[in-house]
Amino acid sequence: MDHAATYRVSQSLTIQINPRGRLVASTSAFSRLPKELGPEAIPVLQAFGGGSTPARAMAGLAEEWEFDEAGFAELVDTLLGEGLLVPEREGGAASTDGFNSLQMQHFMVRDTIRVMAYRAAITAHAPGRSVVEVGCGTGILSLFAAQAGARRVVAIEETSIAGLAREMVRANGFEGVVEVVSANSRDVELDEPAELLIHEILGTDPFSENLMPYILDARERLLVKGGRMIPGRLELYCAGIHAEDPNPGITRSLALREGRELAGLYGLDFSPYLQAIQEEPEFRRTLWVQQREFPHPILSAECRLYDLDFSADLSASGETVEATLEIQSAGDLTSLVLYFRAHLDERICLTTSPFAPKTHWGWTVRDLTQPLAVRAGDRIALRARVETVLGRQQLQVDLA
Repeated sequence: MDHAATYRVSQSLTIQINPRGRLVASTSAFSRLPKELGPEAIPVLQAFGGGSTPARAMAGLAEEWEFDEAGFAELVDTLLGEGLLVPEREGGAASTDGFNSLQMQHFMVRDTIRVMAYRAAITAHAPGRSVVEVGCGTGILSLFAAQAGARRVVAIEETSIAGLAREMVRANGFEGVVEVVSANSRDVELDEPAELLIHEILGTDPFSENLMPYILDARERLLVKGGRMIPGRLELYCAGIHAEDPNPGITRSLALREGRELAGLYGLDFSPYLQAIQEEPEFRRTLWVQQREFPHPILSAECRLYDLDFSADLSASGETVEATLEIQSAGDLTSLVLYFRAHLDERICLTTSPFAPKTHWGWTVRDLTQPLAVRAGDRIALRARVETVLGRQQLQVDLA
């Protein structure tokens, strides 16, 4: 904690009370785990609400609360470390959870279907434009924008993997074009809004990385009115299946071989990335991956649950929807496979469909509350809704 610095409450803060009656705070980001706090945290957060130095906050608290200086300083350091308080003009402490994992980043980088689809869309729409990327990870998509001729790129990443992104920018000679900002995107202010917003905060459950709150915020604050988003539209589907089970893995040596091959494919200097893999201790372990082919019998036609146009009014996007699953093959309907189609632009679509080549997302399988014996021609009623728990969204879908 810098006693002379001004800190404020993160705009991504969510506070709830858990079943044990404890306060649980979260930045509503996938990359940070929820943190239990004592009740004394509330007045401290309030003291920094409009932006304050620690000295001013402590003085204001002293009028109504009893805080010793050491306890106050310890609590402020905790709040800063968890990203619940952030420096007013900077990004705050980098998260070391979630997408900070180099293995998780490698799964995305080695997914050539994902990366090349984004590259094609970025190459088509970035030239001459100012660009902002929300959740840049290792920075590869932002580097594609710079390669394509973007005049300026702001790459936002809240985890400490941002350090590797900066090294990638330097290695590829784009320091004058790409700026990596270590922050939660909700705490970032641009001197001028961008003309193109790139985002890839999609989970296998597309809502699970808080896609909607972050896209809505970025659209309103970081993008010019009418600016383009990649992707700009998302369709979410399900299909009925009879579920079974998968799973092999990936080693450090394989990751290095893949990384060297991908450097040529993507046309980027991957030396910082390869060095990071070489030094990452967790690459000594085997990583979890999914089978290349969808392993479960599919019993139904696909069923669309949501169709989200990110440029439109999304206020009703999380409302409960009713849908019908049309059975095409007899069997025991035990589960649903969820998948999406992300429309990167009017021509390029990226999908996690079980009917398409596998991507790093694999597939989300959700068991139904009860299995059903079904026959061809049956129509099964479903109900889907988006729930928010501890500031994080998740799709719930089951029999109606």
